[in-house]
Amino acid sequence: MVPRRVKQLDASSLRALAHPLRVRLVGRLRVAGPATATMLADDLGESSGATSYHLRALAKAGFVEEEVGRGTGRERWWRAAQEMTSWRREDFAGDPDAEAAEEWLIGFHARRSMEWIDDWLARRPKADTVWMDVADQSDYWLRMTPDRLKSMLDEVHDVTQRHIDAAVADGVGDDPAARLVRFFLFAVPDEPGAVAAEPEGVRRQAREATGPPLSPAERPSPAEGAEGTDGADGVEGGDAS
Repeated sequence: MVPRRVKQLDASSLRALAHPLRVRLVGRLRVAGPATATMLADDLGESSGATSYHLRALAKAGFVEEEVGRGTGRERWWRAAQEMTSWRREDFAGDPDAEAAEEWLIGFHARRSMEWIDDWLARRPKADTVWMDVADQSDYWLRMTPDRLKSMLDEVHDVTQRHIDAAVADGVGDDPAARLVRFFLFAVPDEPGAVAAEPEGVRRQAREATGPPLSPAERPSPAEGAEGTDGADGVEGGDAS
């Protein structure tokens, strides 16, 4: 297995990362490699002043580091200090600020994952048929104990890492046919005693599409479902456990 540098979050570094632009900066540097604040601003649609400020904050927290010898005093190059981010929710129990930051971070990443899926679905009708044939969208209903679920997920992570290592060893990154592929993994428990339960929002959408119009009492208010965060990138290369 190819060694990968992992950023283990503590309460301080978790709070430092919990910001839309900072998550995007770390993700961009991990995926696309070193860049200057100006380059990152162009890529992410931000001002260079904003990217420069947040890069310094990320460097202080140990997420990024300056690439010494490449830049100048006015235009420094930055690189990611790790390939992955990892944390355990229970490490922050009893710390309200850290718990709030963890809730925000996991939610931001989930919403961004949905945005990536929506982007693919919009591109899919005109996508290369080779990629359309191999792209996958699957879901499974499993009845498991926490221990069995953890065991299964450990195996899935091991298999994924083995293929990542093999691709690096085979030089797949230099193949013109290769693309960045986003591989999502969500395992979420249902409510106790539930049988294939669906969130009310899913039921509402299905009824709107196939059933009679909703009554005024059933219609969502204008503010319902509004998200309180924005940004473009989630925790790239990260692993939240």
